[in-house]
Amino acid sequence: MSKSYKDQFKEESVRRRQRQQKQIAAVIILIGVLVSAAIWYLDGLSKEQQVPQQTSQQQSAQTAEQPGQEVKPETSAAEPPKEEQKQPEAVKPAYTILIDKSEYKLYVLKDNEVIKQWGVAVGAKQGQKQRAGDMTTPTGNFEVDEILDASYWTHDFGDGKGEIKGAYGPNFISLVTGWDGIGIHGTHAPESIGTMVSEGCVRMRNGELLELLPYVEVGTKVTIRE
Repeated sequence: MSKSYKDQFKEESVRRRQRQQKQIAAVIILIGVLVSAAIWYLDGLSKEQQVPQQTSQQQSAQTAEQPGQEVKPETSAAEPPKEEQKQPEAVKPAYTILIDKSEYKLYVLKDNEVIKQWGVAVGAKQGQKQRAGDMTTPTGNFEVDEILDASYWTHDFGDGKGEIKGAYGPNFISLVTGWDGIGIHGTHAPESIGTMVSEGCVRMRNGELLELLPYVEVGTKVTIRE
């Protein structure tokens, strides 16, 4: 039996979290190694600074014991070089997404100014989403929680054609809406853009979805209005 897109979505989420956990573990190990190396380096540096200080004190004492010789004042140990001040990292611009269902448009905004826009397809039914499977795209203020590889996902649209490869295009931008499986994705049917046809998601042409990705990350705010 073919897996539903929700099962594929959940499996991809689990694999992504496992990759993230492995990456976090690797980072923790690397931090531990760096901390150990820093402690070892600082300990060696401290010992090296103590040796010249003791030698200088011994030489001063010997000079003082010899009559007729001028005793030179002891000089302090050279100050360690100051660390270079790090330049502040450039702040990444915060983009927001606005989707207008009646206009079939997705807008990218920066400082409330539209900088990009593309056509979309939305749910086959108008209004606010009331239940799973009601074919409506929810309206409200949401945010991105995952960006998944959907290139191998399939879906049966119930039109007698069976499982369709590439039904979700290259990626699935998952949204936190209170409903499972709602997001922005590509399509195998670019001619559907500009219509009410989806089961609740927002469709884009595959190439335009790829153009959108640089403006989206986990946490990006997405507003969908009627």
